This record gives sequence, structure tokens and C-alpha cells, in this order.
Amino acid sequence: MNAPASHAQVFLIAPADADPAGFATALAPVLAATDVSALLLPRGAHAENAYKALVKSVVPVAQANNCAVLIEGEPGWVRLLGADGLHVAGPLAAVKQAVAALKPQMIVGATADASRHDAMTKGELDVDYIFFGPLSGSMSADMRDMAQWWAETMQIPAVISDPETLAPSSEGCEFVAVGAQVWTAPQGPAAALAAIAGAIG
Repeated sequence: MNAPASHAQVFLIAPADADPAGFATALAPVLAATDVSALLLPRGAHAENAYKALVKSVVPVAQANNCAVLIEGEPGWVRLLGADGLHVAGPLAAVKQAVAALKPQMIVGATADASRHDAMTKGELDVDYIFFGPLSGSMSADMRDMAQWWAETMQIPAVISDPETLAPSSEGCEFVAVGAQVWTAPQGPAAALAAIAGAIG
């Protein structure tokens, strides 16, 4: 998940209610049409078995398109399900647990809460990225400012997430997360993602 500083890469967020039986089929043409650095599969309201089934169905499709699969849940699920890493939205202790269990072979990313101190503390744990913004809904102005500050001052890659904005801005971050604006686009996900990727590139 390394991105050149001059070119923001796409970090795709799957729908929280993605269908374990059908999402991989819908995903394939999207990944074939546009380079995607990473795909995050939110746990959402999925029961454990349904979520694991979703991950197992998506992993081969994504990895065949050179796209890393990041999941939510227990660190042990990463290797069990063949994923590439863990996205941790929990407290510092959860990030420490994930890093201890998975690094350096696997990817560990952490979500920044509402303070620079939280982002810096998590960044000191050898994570691969810090995630700024929500998985769904609108990004706050304060979080956008924090993402830009991080991108300008820190070495650890930043992911900026404003999943409903039709023209997302990287603010200097290495990765731009997109979600709902892709999956709900009237022109279809593949065309929408290609247009967004072209605009942020």
C-alpha cells in the first residue's frame, strides 16, 4: 500500500450491507476497470459467519486485480480468511494488539479519532496508514483539516475518506477513500470509480 506522494491512489470501501453471495460478482468489473490499491470490507451488521463468507468470496477477486483486502474484526481472521490486513477503528489497545499479531507480514491501518494526539499516538505503533473520516456519511471540516495537516507533516501514509462526495479531494493524502458515491452512482460503479480515479489522479 505504498503510493507516490504526487499521485493519490484509490482506497475503495465496500457497502456495509454487501451481499456475501453476490458482491464479489459485482466487484469484479469495478476492479477490472480501475486500479484500486485497497478494498476495505466493513463488518457492518453482518453476523460473523456471513462476514467471513463475504471476505472469502471477495479475496480472490480483489487479489487477482492487485488490490489488497482489508477487513474488520479479530486479528486472527486476517490469515484465516486470506485477507491482506486489518482496519482498526477501535482504541489504542486494539491497534497495539493488531500490530503485535500481524506486523510486519500483514497490513494494519488505524482510524484517527477527533484529535491530532490520537492520530500521532497510533502512528507511532508502526501502522501502515492512518484513516481520516467516516466509512459512510459526510466528512467534517475539522477532520479534513487534520488529514491535510497529517499529509503535510507525517511520513506515515494518510487515507482521506469523504464517501458521499462526488468529487473527493486528496488534500495531499496518499490515498482517497471512496464508497457510497461509487456504489449508488446512476452510471454504475465501474464508470463512477473510473471517473473519480481520473479526477483525483
